[in-house]
Amino acid sequence: MRSIGVGALTLAAGGGAELAYDAALCPRQHAWQRVHEDRSAIVRDSGYRFALQDESIYVCETPHRIGPVLLHQDLDCYCAPASAGAAAVGRLLSGDCVVDHAQAARADESGACRHAHCRDLNEWP
Repeated sequence: MRSIGVGALTLAAGGGAELAYDAALCPRQHAWQRVHEDRSAIVRDSGYRFALQDESIYVCETPHRIGPVLLHQDLDCYCAPASAGAAAVGRLLSGDCVVDHAQAARADESGACRHAHCRDLNEWP
């Protein structure tokens, strides 16, 4: 019986830590806040993933949920095939997307997604 109680307490502590991180420290939420408060137009200018030659970069605003509960809105740059289009990427992510770069280059200083940095569509979260 005691081990069940310890297990439940461990799950509750882990869930609480995850909820606190998602609510207060989410970097995609911070990007959304910066852009919407006009402090910066840059959404992403670092990371390990770069857009490939046949990919476009899309800036997407997506809901960050834990189950059915909406925590906040996120904003990030995503790589996807150029042929996909912003509407299709938005449907896939359950958000609203616009094309930031139709063909990105690592030296590119323009747009919200600098230097061709982006996330894969299958990265979680």
